[in-house]
Amino acid sequence: MWHTAGQIEQFKGTLECVNRRMWGPAGVVMALLCACSVSTPAAPSPVGVTRASPTPTSHQSPSPHAPPTSKAHDVGRLITAAGVTQWVQCAGTGPVTSLIIAGLGSSTRDWLPVLPQLQRITRTCVYDRPGLGHSPPRNDGRDPIDAGRHARELAAALNAIGEHGPYLVLGHSYGGLVARAFVAQHPPDIAGVLLAESVTPYDPTLGEVWVEATSVIDLAASSRATHGGPPLRDLPLIVLTASRPEANRLDGPDYGQPADVTDEWLRGQRANLTLSSDSIQVTAHSGHELQKDAPDAVVEAVRQLVSAIETTKPLACTPVWKELQTTCRA
Repeated sequence: MWHTAGQIEQFKGTLECVNRRMWGPAGVVMALLCACSVSTPAAPSPVGVTRASPTPTSHQSPSPHAPPTSKAHDVGRLITAAGVTQWVQCAGTGPVTSLIIAGLGSSTRDWLPVLPQLQRITRTCVYDRPGLGHSPPRNDGRDPIDAGRHARELAAALNAIGEHGPYLVLGHSYGGLVARAFVAQHPPDIAGVLLAESVTPYDPTLGEVWVEATSVIDLAASSRATHGGPPLRDLPLIVLTASRPEANRLDGPDYGQPADVTDEWLRGQRANLTLSSDSIQVTAHSGHELQKDAPDAVVEAVRQLVSAIETTKPLACTPVWKELQTTCRA
């Protein structure tokens, strides 16, 4: 939910009861306002959550020819690292590890429509940020945070369970800012990027601060954390865009009113193409939640990115996009 800076002091008072886990009627209302998907912090995992403490591992930049990744511990786990506890699940095998970074207020539940298919294509990691899905809220939720911190917390969790690149980073909506910050922090580890309805840094229509669960997100700091992109040189990039970005949103601005807000959003999507010399934009006939409205397009985008990474062939607007009733432009 978008807020002005002057509303944050009142919100911080509300967080006092949230952090004490007073989840009565007021707490339920708070969750509905702050999340696209209503989540409780202590929900049990359907795949068997176990709690693990971080284990020291050395993080090395991967070789582009690193062997396929395979782990025995493919169940979801609560990982404590970088001062927060986050639920993480990595499963599947493949030449790269795909990281799914969900949008504002979203959890791994929102990616269940595509997760099994993605895990069959390549190794895939999903996680819940603090206060979402299976993850408990952060202890310092009253302090503003940003996409850069979210990216560091994700990297710490991956390091704690021994995951490593090369990574194919998938960022949806606000997760696009986190994805770009992650890329900026770990450039040698990135093999490809998928920006799905991604927020564009410094979009003037999106307000100053956002609220997610018990966290206040500083949008300007989040934009700065992306370092302007960063440029991906010739790494494969797919920009996946919705034809109706105003549809199926419970948080954020109404992109349909006024029209100039929608236009600004779509201009930002097209601008994302300039991040890499090897990029295509695919527009699906869907609302903002692409993984629900156009799951086949999301799966195909990952499939084509993995193929491009493996073969080193440039991305192209292949006939399959027309078969999926999408439009593609290079």
